[in-house]
Amino acid sequence: MTTPVADVVQLIKHNASLFHDLNSEHVWPYMISPDDTSQTDAILVVSELPRRGHTYGNGVPISERRRIQLTFYYPRDWSGDMEGLEHQIQSFLIDQNYYCYSNAGHTITPDGQSLTNTLKFNFIKELV
Repeated sequence: MTTPVADVVQLIKHNASLFHDLNSEHVWPYMISPDDTSQTDAILVVSELPRRGHTYGNGVPISERRRIQLTFYYPRDWSGDMEGLEHQIQSFLIDQNYYCYSNAGHTITPDGQSLTNTLKFNFIKELV
């Protein structure tokens, strides 16, 4: 059984050709690899958020409401279309039954001066 993060990372990596300005080698689970030091490409990190509860049938959990988040990191002088890339991935994930409920907006990190944005998604994981 795989984790929700592994599922989403694989979905995005296997379909990276659909996303303009995203290379599959820059999609990471939980944290950016120390080896990924790109100063020119967008980097995407997928992580989990707390679960939201279960749906029961005859006293047995049959599904659970889960959450994941995608954090985009862009070089400060990146010339790509941030909103376009985020929209492409959001639309793709909607087709996979992941629904965006939060878009934090773009900010600049104080440490590395990268532009970032975090999108949060709900989804249902069937248990039976």
